Amino acid sequence: MFYKNVILLFIWCFCSNATAQGKKATDSIYIKSFPDKISIRINVDTQEDLFSLKNTEDNSQLTLQSNNSFKLFLSLDYKFIGGSIGFAPHFFSDNTDDYLKGKSSYTNYKFRFFLGKWVQGFEYTKVKGFYIENTQDYISNWTENLDPYLQFSDLKYLTIGSHTSYVFNPKFSYRNVLFQSEWQQKSAGSFVPTLYYDYNRTSLPLETTKLAEDFFNIRLALGYYYTLVIRKKGFASAYLAPGAGVRFSKNTTISSNEKTISKNTYATQFLDSGLQLGYSSDHFIFGTKLNFSVNAYKENNTETISQGKSYLLFYIGYRFTPPKPVAQFVDKISLKRNNKK
Repeated sequence: MFYKNVILLFIWCFCSNATAQGKKATDSIYIKSFPDKISIRINVDTQEDLFSLKNTEDNSQLTLQSNNSFKLFLSLDYKFIGGSIGFAPHFFSDNTDDYLKGKSSYTNYKFRFFLGKWVQGFEYTKVKGFYIENTQDYISNWTENLDPYLQFSDLKYLTIGSHTSYVFNPKFSYRNVLFQSEWQQKSAGSFVPTLYYDYNRTSLPLETTKLAEDFFNIRLALGYYYTLVIRKKGFASAYLAPGAGVRFSKNTTISSNEKTISKNTYATQFLDSGLQLGYSSDHFIFGTKLNFSVNAYKENNTETISQGKSYLLFYIGYRFTPPKPVAQFVDKISLKRNNKK
C-alpha cells in the first residue's frame, strides 16, 4: 500500500497548492509568458526504443531495438494546456530498411497541464516490431548491412503513464526548457522533483506460446535544471535527474492451453540527463537537444534488465494569436476552473 499512499499524497499536494501558486504572477524580469498566443512546434529526433538483457554469469547480452531511426512530433501549447502527437514517418529513408531490420511502428500522445509551479503530464506510447541489434553474437557468419537481423515483428511495447512535477524557483521557466512555451530572459536554475507512475505491457505471440509481462512503475526523480541566457535571445540549458523507485511485475506464459503466472517486486534505479541549445523570440523558436536516459533492475542474481534511450532532437516553432473561437473556448474552461477554486 506504500505506493498508493505516495500517489494520494502527491494528488493532495497538487490540489491544495495549485490554487495558491496559480495566482502568483510570473516574474517578468526573468520569464516572459505568452498567455494570448499559441505556440506550435515541429520536432525531429533520433530517439531509440531499446531493451537490453544481460547475463552476469557469462556476460552475454541480448539487445532489442525498433526500426524507427527518426521520429516526428507535432506540438501545441496554449495558456495552461499543451499536447503533442508523435510517429515514425516512412518518408525518412532510415525508417524504411525493412528487409534488414524488419517493420516497426511507433505512436505517441502527450498532454500536459500547467497550474502555477505544478506541471501534470500524461502519455501514451505504443511500439511494435523489434530486431536483435547484436545479431552477430548469435549468428557466426552474419554480415552487417548485408544479412537481415534476427527479428521479432510481433513484439509489442505499450506504456500508459503520468508524471507530476513541482518547480521550486519561480524565476526559472520549466516550460522554456521542455516545451518552449515561455521565454527565459535571465539565467536561473531550479530543483524540480518529479513523481512518475506508469503501466507497461510487453507481449510476444509465438507459434505455440504467448509471452507477456505487465508491470507498474512508481519512481521519484530529484532533478536540477539550469538555463544560461546568451545575448538575450540565445540560451543553453542542462539538467540531471537521478532517481529510484519500485516495479511491480507480472509475467504470463500461455503454452498448450496452460497458463503460468509469476509476480515479482523489484527496486529500480534510473538517470535522466540532457543538454539544450536554443533561440527564443516573441514569435520564432528553434534549437537542439541531446537527451539520455537509462533505467535498470535486477531480475535475479544473474540477470540485469535495462532500458535506455538516447537521442538528438531538433525543433522549430512559431507563436501566434489564436482564432477567436479557440480563444473563447479555452477562456471558458479557464473561467470554470477559476470559479471552482
